[in-house]
Amino acid sequence: MSLACEFLLIWMIVLQTYFPFSVACLEDERSYLVDFKAGLNLSSGRSLSSWRGFNCCQWEGVACDYHTSHVIRLDLNADAYGQQLSGNVRPSLFNLEHLQHLDLSGNDFKGVSISPQLSKLRRVTFLNLSSAGFGGEVPLELGNMSSLHFLDISNNLYLNSSKFDVWVRNLRSLEFLRMESVNLEMASEHWGEAVGGLVNLTHVDLSDCGLSGIIPDLLNLTHLSHLHIPYGSFPFELPSWFENASSLVSLNLLHCDINGDIPSNFMARSKLSNLVLKYNFDLKGNLSFIRNHSSSLVVLSLSTCNLIGVIPPSIANFSKLETLDFSHNSFEGSLPPSYDNLLSLVALDLTNNQLTSQIPPSLCQLLVLRELRLGLNQLSGTIPDCIYKMSSLKALTVPFNGLRGNISLQLLENLTRLQELDLSQNQFLIDVSTSWVPQFSHLEFLGLRSCNIEGELPAFLSQQYLLMELDLSNNNIVGNLPSWLWDLPYLLLLNLSNNQFEGSLPGKISHKFWGVDLRGNRFYGSLPALDFVTTLLDLSDNEFNGSIPATIGTSTFISLSRNNLTGEIPNFIFSGSDYLVNLDLSKNKLTGIIPANFGTYSQLQVLKLAQNALQGEIPEELGSLQTLRALNLNGNRLQGIIPSSIAKCTSLRLFDLGNNKFEGSIPIWIEELIDLRILNLASNKFKDRIPPQLMTLQNLQILDLSDNNLSESIPQNLSKLSAMVDQSQSIDGRQTFSYSYGLYLFKDSLSESKVDDEITIWIKGRSTPYTKIISADKFMDLSRNNLSGNIPLEMGLLKGLISLNISKNNLSGSIPKSLGDMDQLESLDFSENKLSGEIPSQLLNLTFLEVFNLSDNMLSGLIPQGKQFSTFEASSFLGNPNLHGPPLENKTRSLGYGSKDNNKELNGTIVQDANAYVMEQWWATGLGLSYGMGFAIGGTTRREPKGEARRNPYRNSIYIPLPPRRGGGSAGEEVEAGARSARAPLPRMTPLQATVPAVCGVAARRVRPAHPRELRPAQP
Repeated sequence: MSLACEFLLIWMIVLQTYFPFSVACLEDERSYLVDFKAGLNLSSGRSLSSWRGFNCCQWEGVACDYHTSHVIRLDLNADAYGQQLSGNVRPSLFNLEHLQHLDLSGNDFKGVSISPQLSKLRRVTFLNLSSAGFGGEVPLELGNMSSLHFLDISNNLYLNSSKFDVWVRNLRSLEFLRMESVNLEMASEHWGEAVGGLVNLTHVDLSDCGLSGIIPDLLNLTHLSHLHIPYGSFPFELPSWFENASSLVSLNLLHCDINGDIPSNFMARSKLSNLVLKYNFDLKGNLSFIRNHSSSLVVLSLSTCNLIGVIPPSIANFSKLETLDFSHNSFEGSLPPSYDNLLSLVALDLTNNQLTSQIPPSLCQLLVLRELRLGLNQLSGTIPDCIYKMSSLKALTVPFNGLRGNISLQLLENLTRLQELDLSQNQFLIDVSTSWVPQFSHLEFLGLRSCNIEGELPAFLSQQYLLMELDLSNNNIVGNLPSWLWDLPYLLLLNLSNNQFEGSLPGKISHKFWGVDLRGNRFYGSLPALDFVTTLLDLSDNEFNGSIPATIGTSTFISLSRNNLTGEIPNFIFSGSDYLVNLDLSKNKLTGIIPANFGTYSQLQVLKLAQNALQGEIPEELGSLQTLRALNLNGNRLQGIIPSSIAKCTSLRLFDLGNNKFEGSIPIWIEELIDLRILNLASNKFKDRIPPQLMTLQNLQILDLSDNNLSESIPQNLSKLSAMVDQSQSIDGRQTFSYSYGLYLFKDSLSESKVDDEITIWIKGRSTPYTKIISADKFMDLSRNNLSGNIPLEMGLLKGLISLNISKNNLSGSIPKSLGDMDQLESLDFSENKLSGEIPSQLLNLTFLEVFNLSDNMLSGLIPQGKQFSTFEASSFLGNPNLHGPPLENKTRSLGYGSKDNNKELNGTIVQDANAYVMEQWWATGLGLSYGMGFAIGGTTRREPKGEARRNPYRNSIYIPLPPRRGGGSAGEEVEAGARSARAPLPRMTPLQATVPAVCGVAARRVRPAHPRELRPAQP
């Protein structure tokens, strides 16, 4: 071609490009477009102001064929023009029969269906209706558009296709198929066969479509390079055809329920650049398969699987790798020592594994690294100084390791792009200068939990206007909260718990938070009005006083426990009742009745009103809470009978009414609470027999009916208590229920913000509040009643019990030999009954037994010798005149166990009522409840080998009672001190290590450390 011809051709192209007026559209097609425009809502947003005049080929988004003048392209996507169209898609659009390209993506047609007349556009090769607000069923007629090469109808949240396999199989020319978030749950199982017949396909994206079954064999799609089907349900192993899928470049199977091992030859013949398998929790194996892809991988994401082994050093040879995510697995060993060839790496995430060693300085060679996440491992040493000079870093997170060192935040001067910093829960001593002004001002997340920070709240935070999440919990920060804190415009999550902040809060905080956690400080005054906290509000364990505001917030989790709140609970306390999941008002001084409108909180799972001074009856309306899992009303002044409507709360796992004034018979409808784990009705006025129906609660692990007026015999059908029969940690492994406002309150910081609760159980000799520790320990306490008859033989079937207390009743007969099979027992108390006969030698099999009390019965014969019995003191057997043998031998003077005068002198010290106060606290291995944002029943490994007699190191500890508090205390304080409604509050006690023999046969341990606000000065 001559130079002149080339010049002429270029000139023609320029003319056609810059002077489109040379092409005039056809009148009928112009009228179709005008009518289409008339159906659109143009009152706001785009006006299509250029759509006027005669030449439609000059209109916005319209292109015509230069030879025929037909409209061949209509591009009205919102992304290109920045504004959305809405309204109706009129049928006139489908008369543009020469149209080849149609793009309406990004608009908002508000659920309008895709018209079947769309199929009239037989020449269309490109169709993009994504994110356009279409709804309804995808028309079958779409399959008639046989010229389609590109089809994208993704992210139309109201769109579904039950006949997907029917219409898609006809699109024989299709190369690109994207249907993300289109509902295909009702599609036939033959969808894979239909897709597999489209031999020209290169891209398939069926993300989040609700697909299930087996991943179909698509090996005959020889051009397929991208296969994305995340958020499906394919609970099988990775299919073998992947080994030979040589054309695949990108594979995304995120959250697909895949299980089994990753084969070592997985994708062996492909040149993968992107591999995403994360959130397949049961996907196992190691990293041996990645050796096949060292030269091609760009994105490798295996987060949150069940992978093990070591990270091979050869990972350093993946020269094209940009994203490496092995987080939340079980990889062990050292961090790879070298990163010489990973020069393209942008993001490295090894969070939550079992990696050891130190952080290698070679990481500093990654000059374009933006994200470095190494939290929740077992790393030691210090952070290399060169890390602080990596100016490309946007995220540095290393929480929950064993890292140490003194760190001044001034080291961060070079990290000018920093958006996310988390150094929480290491062994750092962090110095925050009050005058320091950092170079970065776009910090979005700051986590310095448990970093030994002292002084006042760092002032530099006032300049971090983009800050969204702030966690400074568990430090020693003091002072009042500055006013600028409430003015940070984007702050969503604020955790300042467990510091030494003080002062009052603003009367009203209008800032919109997701979560506010200020528990464990010294705030006082009235509660603030927080109307816009949407997820978590925790103001517990402070010194707030006064009444609860009529509206305290709209959170799903609210805790105001451990304050000094008074007055009644407002009738309409929480405006967001439809979202309230956890409500904790326990350990205050609230009075009045339980509001009946609590029954309207339809999502409520946890309700804790324990240890207040509430009166009246339980409202019938609480029976409407069908999602309720924990109801704790312990330690109030409630009375009446338990309303039968509670039987409808079939999700209950914890039901605690202890230390009240309930009366009547124990209702038999409790058997309908089939998921119940903990039932505490202790210290009330219940009478009549124990209903046998209680023994049908197969999941029950704790049963406390002590200190009532129950009579008749113990039910015989104990074998139906399956959880207590089972010796495993719980009836079906680790049982959990929880409400979570996210994996953690702050990402990567493990701020679970659980609210501690107590359940008071009379165990190992005393009323003990158990806190914080959730265990699978199983207890039964029927003591201090008027039960009679024999101990059922079936009692020996309860082999999972840790503690059994039936003391202070009128039981008679002999001790069943079958109790020797209860080899998990640590505490057994049959004292103060009328038991007779010999002590069965089978009890020698109870090698974990620490507390054993048979005193004040009518037993006779020789006390069994050896094993655990050699650790018991005489007090375990006193009050049985016909018993003999060690340890009763040579006891010429009783210490007064069971006598009227229990005041005894030991080495010159008067010990009052020693048998009541020398008791096992069992704090180190006790049971507790921590529910709300998380409530679990699990177990801890703490047993010694069976058959070894164990002596408690605190066996000789005695407790000297101090004078009672002047002026008494609130009902809540009496309960926490171990008071029962049937007796006076116990006096305060202090431990005293004595060298004299223990006064009772119980093995004493340390008492729970008192909460600071429980301490009172001793009276003279």
